[in-house]
Amino acid sequence: WSAILDGNLTTLITAALMIVLGTGPVKGFGVTLTIGIFTTMFAAVVVSKLILEMIIHGGLVKRMPMFSVLQNSNYDFLKYAKPAFIGSWLIIAIGLGAVVYKGKEVYGIDFVGGDTVTLKFAKKVEVGALRSAAQAAGFAEASPVYQKQLGANLEVLKVTTNFGQGEKLTQALQKAFPDAQFVYEGTTAIGASVGKEIQLNALWSSFWALVLILLYVAFRFEFGYGMGAVVATVHDVLMTIGVFVLFDRQFNASMVAAILLVMGYSINDTIVVFDRIREELKLNPTGSLRDIVTRSLNLTLSRTVITGGTTLLTAVVLLLVTGGEVNDIAFTLLVGVLTG
Repeated sequence: WSAILDGNLTTLITAALMIVLGTGPVKGFGVTLTIGIFTTMFAAVVVSKLILEMIIHGGLVKRMPMFSVLQNSNYDFLKYAKPAFIGSWLIIAIGLGAVVYKGKEVYGIDFVGGDTVTLKFAKKVEVGALRSAAQAAGFAEASPVYQKQLGANLEVLKVTTNFGQGEKLTQALQKAFPDAQFVYEGTTAIGASVGKEIQLNALWSSFWALVLILLYVAFRFEFGYGMGAVVATVHDVLMTIGVFVLFDRQFNASMVAAILLVMGYSINDTIVVFDRIREELKLNPTGSLRDIVTRSLNLTLSRTVITGGTTLLTAVVLLLVTGGEVNDIAFTLLVGVLTG
């Protein structure tokens, strides 16, 4: 019960921050996540208990075998701690290096403001050629990307440029690539001040999520556990951001919700391990910390694989069948679960 309570409450922290500091879809995502947390806890604690009691007392089942993955595992995880540490932080360094190298290109319109023009096309043009043509026409900040439209098997071209320049950029691309037969579909415009506000809210959301997680875990366990949880969460977030950028994707408002979701998922899994370590320390107070941590990781491994696997299945399906911002959220969740 303690692991269920702590895990869901820390995820609720990130959901509350989405509601308080988020805007538009981020706020809506937070509301949905909050409802999901409460309904899931109610179903797990109350509904499941009632159903099990009805099944058992009604004599419908005589035995209840439980499905288990990696049962009785005995892996020495700490043996690979050093190479795993080096490898993961090397990936993070490369990813953050890509963020610095690409500069403003990694930010979508939600963060920097501007116009995003949506164009249909008859013939696909390489992104490099589109960028070169836009720069030659005087649109140095233009950032083209192909996206699948949600709910339709149709790919469109979306080009982001400076505020108020969308129509001129469309005309320039239509002139440069007549064979592509670009057809203007619409423009999404966000002012620079709004973009900065969204960017600032994203930073504050991440900061307060880490602070509140630190305080809660320190209160429920110890301060050292809290620091460990924060470091693990920061690692997972940085890894997710790095891989996200390496796959040539852009940050947007929905990405903020996805990152906060990864933080909630990461801390949830971390707390399950911490709770098991605390129980093992009570059962074996004279045992070595290394052996207790190894045993705790093995005891929670089955739960981690099952819950992570079901989440991965959902993320993979969304990644394959959706496009646009939903696809970015699915990709972020996929990377976050794998790294966490």
